[in-house]
Amino acid sequence: MRNIQKIADELDRMQNKGQWEEGAAYISFLLQKKGEAFSRDAASCLLSKQGYFLLFCGRIAEAAAAYLEAVRVAQQIEHKRMYYSGYLMASHYLLDISDEELAERHFAYNQFFRSEDELQHDREEHRRHEKIRLGYLSGSFKDHVTSCFLMQLLALADRSRFEIYCYDESGMDDAAAAQMKDLGHTWRNLASSGTREKAEAIQADGIDILFELGGHTDGGRGLAVLGYKPAPVQITGIGYMSTSGLRAVDYYLTDVFLDPPGVGEAYFSEKLLRLSRSHFCYTPFETIYKASIDWQPHQPLVFGCFNNSSKISDEMLRLWLEILRCVPDSRLLLKSWTPKAMRKRALAVGYRPQEIEVREMTLDYVHEYMDMDIALDTYPYTGGGTTCEALYMGVPVVTLAGTRHGARFGLSLLENVGLGELAAQNEQEYIERAVALARDRELLAALHTRLRPMMQVSPLMDGRGYVREMETAYEQIWEKWLG
Repeated sequence: MRNIQKIADELDRMQNKGQWEEGAAYISFLLQKKGEAFSRDAASCLLSKQGYFLLFCGRIAEAAAAYLEAVRVAQQIEHKRMYYSGYLMASHYLLDISDEELAERHFAYNQFFRSEDELQHDREEHRRHEKIRLGYLSGSFKDHVTSCFLMQLLALADRSRFEIYCYDESGMDDAAAAQMKDLGHTWRNLASSGTREKAEAIQADGIDILFELGGHTDGGRGLAVLGYKPAPVQITGIGYMSTSGLRAVDYYLTDVFLDPPGVGEAYFSEKLLRLSRSHFCYTPFETIYKASIDWQPHQPLVFGCFNNSSKISDEMLRLWLEILRCVPDSRLLLKSWTPKAMRKRALAVGYRPQEIEVREMTLDYVHEYMDMDIALDTYPYTGGGTTCEALYMGVPVVTLAGTRHGARFGLSLLENVGLGELAAQNEQEYIERAVALARDRELLAALHTRLRPMMQVSPLMDGRGYVREMETAYEQIWEKWLG
């Protein structure tokens, strides 16, 4: 047992230092040389951790394979669910996976649940509620990007029609958590509860509609709770870019840009709850809200991307290089968990040393948006929170829109802010639109000045309009369940 704890401590140390390659190699050594000494639970845990480290190294296919092997080796169903969620997360970064294959992988998640384990609900008992009891289940009631999209749903809730319950899976006590608690809704800390206990606690509150916001992020903890059907009507969305694959979930939140009517339904196990504008509303953290825009045009021009560096494939680097070569002397600014490795990859695909700058990934980086002129979105795993941050800081974003929900976040955000022309439908358009914007210095300067006010009056920050549309949707699906 001491040896297992020693290994865990060493891996935590490597993770905290961002030693992703070293950590992945260390786990490979342990599994190859000492594999027989580990129990199946310990081996599956190591494989899952290896998948996590490999993801940050950008070795996506290997990461997905490690997670899948962890599922196979694990004995406990809770662990199988968690590791399979990691496998699904990793699958989003793959370039060669079709929309159909990604959906099928998600649908297979349902194999880890049994319908006979689902909790039961009495329609007449729910019908007696004076207000709709609406629960939000999340591990992001804290300083996390998802809370930026949750805030307005809590702050502007119509308390004459809804009773709001917040089910916190993180138990964090930071400024963001305190701000949400101060709104006065019923708060339940479920951080130390088991999955079934969480479900039973939610059922005991008589929740009518339960909205889970994390999907398969963070090991799919919230989705595993939904698998027990603690509420008669269940929704997922916002924090994850694909279907849950879970038949116990009734609806998936989307909008007309992410999933146009008649497009994409086959890739969801849920019914689509489609909003007419944006499927989420952005509320900046205070540090971003108060951040000043003191941008000055750069000579030569600087393109940039602050998306999670795991989203940056060699193919993406090559596409950006084509853009740079069309804009003389321009360069690319990135942030990465492994800056040396990212720079090495960029040089290997043809960047000149002066064309690429890679900074360490940090938590306090909003001021660094002033160091770029144009943000370039990743594909097929696009930005969400980072795109909102860039736009709010006055930086225009060029995106490449795909055919599935998760590859169209940039398109939805740009359409909602009034810059749909910056969303390309193919790689050639992506290059052309980035280059055209780079060459139009007058337009570029105007956007840096006007983007924040444009965003503030757009559906992306129209809290009241967004919450009213959401609450109307809640009422409609509730009436449908009541019959």
